[in-house]
Amino acid sequence: SPSPSPRPLKRKRSTFAPAPLTPPLSLHDTEGARILSGAVNVLTTAATALSQVSVLYQSDHHAQDGLLRAVECLSRTHEVGGKLLVCGVGKSGLVGKKLVATMKSLGLGASFLHASEALHGDLGDIKATDAILFLSFSGKTPELLAVLDHIPHANTILAITSHKSAGECPLLMDRPDAVLLPAPIHEPEEVSFGVCAPTTSTTVAIAVGDMLALTVAEAVHEGNTKQVFQRNHPGGAIGAKVKRGMGCEEGGNKRVCVGMPSPE
Repeated sequence: SPSPSPRPLKRKRSTFAPAPLTPPLSLHDTEGARILSGAVNVLTTAATALSQVSVLYQSDHHAQDGLLRAVECLSRTHEVGGKLLVCGVGKSGLVGKKLVATMKSLGLGASFLHASEALHGDLGDIKATDAILFLSFSGKTPELLAVLDHIPHANTILAITSHKSAGECPLLMDRPDAVLLPAPIHEPEEVSFGVCAPTTSTTVAIAVGDMLALTVAEAVHEGNTKQVFQRNHPGGAIGAKVKRGMGCEEGGNKRVCVGMPSPE
């Protein structure tokens, strides 16, 4: 006779009760209010730092002189076909890469110089017509000091650091013709946030870099900065906006954009 079919196995019920769901954070509970307070503190701290560095460049002779000398130096570098090499490590290196990208979009020659790679052959990227900009909050980053020893004195050195005068900055002590762009913060990040992670300092460094790039672009392009930027940024949402503003029209097999700046 055929063997009886096996009985279906029954799934055992879990003896553990499901954990209660954590209620969502809201404005009205203690934890939600604490998180919002800490978040807003980050923004207000950055805003305070930017406000104070703005006042510095409005009132401090060293900061103003540094900016004017930097603009003159980079305008001259552009005129002779040179470029700005930006050098930094860590978070400052990332700020430097952003500055390089901004300068390129504004039609200014720029390149990022990795401090470690520089000592392994990339020093060959430095030409006699180039200027070098160091990014370092402390102004004494060992990797940058090592690179500095191998840069010819004919090349102008610039730096964005937390110091308010070039004489205080270790990177510039042996370079009397060096140019400092101060980027101080009003209080240490560890005091602001309980951790010394680069936050306020990198925000200020980015702003000072933007100030430098836009100011040099205006000096070099003499009122045509917008047209240069449009020519260099045809892609993405910015490029699409530019095309709409110029009134692109179909002309035969070509797309004709009214108002498009012609290549130089």
